[in-house]
Amino acid sequence: MTEQSWVLRRRVPDAFLRAQSQLDPIVARILYARHLDTSEKVDAFMATDGTLGDPMSLPDMGAAIERIARALANQEQVAVYGDFDVDGVTSTVLMTTMLRALGARVQAFIPDRFEDGYGLNVDAIERLRSGGVTLCVTVDCGVRSVTEVAHARTLGMDMLITDHHSVPDTLPEAVAVIDPRREDDRYPFDELAGVGVAYQVAAALVAALGAGTSAELSALLEAQLDLVGLGTIADVVPLVGENRLLARWGLNRMRSAPRSGIAELARVSGIELATVDSGDVAFRMAPRLNAAGRIDNARIAYQLLSATSSQQAAPAAQTLHEHNRERQTLLEEQLLEASAGLEADSPPPIIFVQGENYHEGIVGLVASRLREQFYRPALVLKREEHTARGSARSIEGFHITRALESCADLLLRYGGHEQAAGFTLETDKIEAFQQGMLEYAVEHLSPDLLVARQLVDAIVTLEDVTERTPGAIAALGPFGKGNPEPLLASLGVTVLDARRMGSEGKHLRLNVAFNQVPRSCVAFRQGEAADWLVPGQSVDLLFRPSIDRWQGRESLQLVVEAVRPHR
Repeated sequence: MTEQSWVLRRRVPDAFLRAQSQLDPIVARILYARHLDTSEKVDAFMATDGTLGDPMSLPDMGAAIERIARALANQEQVAVYGDFDVDGVTSTVLMTTMLRALGARVQAFIPDRFEDGYGLNVDAIERLRSGGVTLCVTVDCGVRSVTEVAHARTLGMDMLITDHHSVPDTLPEAVAVIDPRREDDRYPFDELAGVGVAYQVAAALVAALGAGTSAELSALLEAQLDLVGLGTIADVVPLVGENRLLARWGLNRMRSAPRSGIAELARVSGIELATVDSGDVAFRMAPRLNAAGRIDNARIAYQLLSATSSQQAAPAAQTLHEHNRERQTLLEEQLLEASAGLEADSPPPIIFVQGENYHEGIVGLVASRLREQFYRPALVLKREEHTARGSARSIEGFHITRALESCADLLLRYGGHEQAAGFTLETDKIEAFQQGMLEYAVEHLSPDLLVARQLVDAIVTLEDVTERTPGAIAALGPFGKGNPEPLLASLGVTVLDARRMGSEGKHLRLNVAFNQVPRSCVAFRQGEAADWLVPGQSVDLLFRPSIDRWQGRESLQLVVEAVRPHR
């Protein structure tokens, strides 16, 4: 079991609870724990309305509008170049839809993970140019593609970059580079997902170029909000500020007027769209959409989300569902292989796994699970004869993209965020790269960073948590990075019974009580705890309250994140 430190975010004073007596008591404690500690802050956080920043304050927006206007006037062939993850696919569907509505001759291009790799690719650019494309608009990629953009210029193809990833010292020489992370950016929020940037670019285009049909175009733009919410939640950007607003708008759109593809995706995922929440998107929809690019080609995800009828969408949704099952099986097999050579009691400060047998579409998931299992930054590489492609996942406090920057001279390409990144290098440089990353980790990973911290929002008794609690907490959503689903602790509860459940006993079914108040619990991927939990034992729980729906009946259930003997 990975060492954990349970840390109470903040203890609430009675005066705050009295001042916020209109709120559910647990909700009030959660808000205070997260420093929403005045009536003004609480009201602002709980508000359901809001506005986005002016898209014209994004850098190079004027140049982008001017170049697209010229492409429309001259009926140039335009390509939207996306990415194979959910953020990239939703961005591609959105941008292609809106450009087509403005009158553009436009085609979508989503790279193949296995043939093209991550981001802009010289061969793909040449294929687009040979097909007549003279303007290429990127979404969710391109801000680091200096060489590729320069090559496009030599071919006579203009590049317009829209991205949200970290910005290098030298920008590509594109017609426009729109990225809210640029130092010269005046936009009020710099954490937008790629689809959020694409939405704001589309909004600026509608305002500038939609004369005569602005009402229809505005309605069409609003109809893209389900895509914006889907991509924003799936990309694990902080769900604060404008991202929280976009995620909420997107979920509302899914509940009220979902496109055919999202309706069919929800059906195969077992999701009731009338009550869809951010957890459904992150853990049930997004994995199926991502499975397309991991197992086969993300084009099937594009086809699903751009479908105009359930008849078109249903086969694609079923294919994604089957790909996801294949992905799950493959992940478990490769995770066993990856963790076999690692010492659980003394893992290195950074985990580095490589091999020829790893599936290129799964390496990021394997890295994520290794990070979770050992609480270390993890890199997993698929090694081939000449090159190796890998994914990295990191822990809180260790910026993995900056770590890759320290070895930039050894990499052919790389890019990502603070906690997730992808990279490519020549196979004969793997050893030097591994050594460089290890040296960087030794220097920047202090021992305290290697202890997983579970931030607890409130310590409660089992009696405090009722059937009303999950609904009250849900009002604080949408949940995700930056606004995680609240985590509660209950100390010194008594075990009534514990048993393994699910395939191969991976999960735990637990019944507990405190002061004769019983509660039913489930703990995913913690089946081994049944080996040491015994009736009558006193334990501490970290959990999230939920409503379990089964055969038309609803009951309170605690989803346990961690259990330990009570001290």
